[in-house]
Amino acid sequence: MENYEPILKRLEKTAKQYTNIAPENGQFLSILIRSIHAQNVLEVGTSNGYSTIWLAAALKETGGKLITLEFDPKRAAEAQAHLKEVNLHDIVEIRVGNALDEIPQCSATVDLVFLDAEKSEYRRYLELALPNVRAGGLIVADDTVTMRNEMLDYVEFVFNTSLLNSVDIPLDDGIILSYKT
Repeated sequence: MENYEPILKRLEKTAKQYTNIAPENGQFLSILIRSIHAQNVLEVGTSNGYSTIWLAAALKETGGKLITLEFDPKRAAEAQAHLKEVNLHDIVEIRVGNALDEIPQCSATVDLVFLDAEKSEYRRYLELALPNVRAGGLIVADDTVTMRNEMLDYVEFVFNTSLLNSVDIPLDDGIILSYKT
């Protein structure tokens, strides 16, 4: 990650403004991608591209690709500029629009899904993405402690469906890691 450290450090200064993940969450995602040798990753919620850089840098090592979804065209353009700056733009496709409309357009089999957008829509995002997640694939949901009351239907679902094995991880604002059985 050394090549990406300068831009990551710079973007960390805007973390509150863009509600970016913490560096340890980026490291966690990077480890997950590399450990499962992910080829296709779906990110719901690009913002300015901070988490996208973590995901894309790991995918560069595995030879994979990333589709990231962002509602705000201005933020998508910022993310694109940041990805170009670190030469990761060639493995990332940024799609601008409502994730509920965009997820069904993603036809590839996915190894990992990262949810970090509208908390109240997490369950709907998951239901749309789950058919494309391979058996043994992972779903990572962010902000599951600090904003849990906005995603109670998601939490209830992932801990009570036979389709997933899920665990709470107390990293930063909380993560729920789910494994598709």
